[in-house]
Amino acid sequence: MRNPLSLLFIVILSYNISAQTIVNDSASIGANYANQTFYSLANSTISSIDNSNWELAFHADNREASIFVNSKRDVKLYLASNDTSKWNSLDTTNKTAKQFHNSDSSWLFGAFNREVLPGGFEYGWGTYNSTTHEIDGNKIYFINYGLNLWKKIMITSHDVNYRYHFRYANLDGSNETSVIITKANYTKRNFIYYSIANNAILDREPDYNTYDLIFHQYEEEIPSYYKVTGVQLNRNVKAKKVYPVNNVTTATPTGLTLSKNISAIGRDWKAYDVNLGQWTIEDSTVYFVQDLSGSKIWRLVFTGFAGGSTGRMYFTKTAFASGINEKAITSLGLYPNPSNTSSTLNFYANQSQPMAITVKDFTGRQILSEQISTYEGFNEYTINTSILNNGTYLVQVQSNEGITTQKLMVNR
Repeated sequence: MRNPLSLLFIVILSYNISAQTIVNDSASIGANYANQTFYSLANSTISSIDNSNWELAFHADNREASIFVNSKRDVKLYLASNDTSKWNSLDTTNKTAKQFHNSDSSWLFGAFNREVLPGGFEYGWGTYNSTTHEIDGNKIYFINYGLNLWKKIMITSHDVNYRYHFRYANLDGSNETSVIITKANYTKRNFIYYSIANNAILDREPDYNTYDLIFHQYEEEIPSYYKVTGVQLNRNVKAKKVYPVNNVTTATPTGLTLSKNISAIGRDWKAYDVNLGQWTIEDSTVYFVQDLSGSKIWRLVFTGFAGGSTGRMYFTKTAFASGINEKAITSLGLYPNPSNTSSTLNFYANQSQPMAITVKDFTGRQILSEQISTYEGFNEYTINTSILNNGTYLVQVQSNEGITTQKLMVNR
């Protein structure tokens, strides 16, 4: 079962610091926070796009299957049934009994991924089939995307050719629509978007490797879910809030621990003062951000917020050159463990590189060894344990940065 907490690993960095010039900049998401703005720390705003013309967002990476709803538009997702055979006989008397929300900490857990069934390798909306290597849908949902605008929807599969298949219809079954989204058409995107209202697939993001931050309105759990306006991180960008600092113009990132939590910057650098009737900026607060290239750490200090009139956020940014010492492998796991005939090794790599997977017994004798090519991000590898005797083994993943080890038990 996938564990959301395993995705929020932290990275401890060391630096060779050389401060650059303090630059004043800003990013706007438009009046009434209408847009989603993609921002590069090195190159400023890349694009600003209408954020209200879609309902669903599908992760474009071949190794992922997260699906988000548009919380900016107040799109809401509810469980209709865990029995997909009930597509034509759903009980609609209590459509809002169980609601699912997007994660505010990881791009790998949208509203469709928030509840998993026991057993297997789960994505929330479906279960990975180790025989066909497809993800098979196991839930039906109700989706509300406007006043009295309701559909039933089911993600039927994610196939071996990296295509999402889904269907949706009116609650009475009329006007059913089936859709296929092919990831190969969007290799430079983080997400592929879909408009239920217009029955259209949308290509609305810039290339994922061109920006570091996203300025927009989104939903955050604080502790209930509220729509907030703030800043989230692109995948593989890391950040840390530092408060309080004596002098925001001289603070450095030395010795900090940075996080891939996508809301590490978030919304709480500002607050609304009811007595003054205006937005105020939290003082003595600094954010340090390692950009997508990994070559620079940026000190970000917010200086103003225009509110709903223009949605403009003001800040200073200062670049630091950095030497980074980062673990190549994080979140190494084995499932099932103990194993019978096979186990799946899964881990997160900080970059694409060749790695060696080795299985040894407790005497140090090598039983299995294979060279693999890893991807930046989530990786998985199947170990054939049917050839191993009952007992305990060491599974090692060796990269250029070192060796990471996990115990494996075989019990038949």
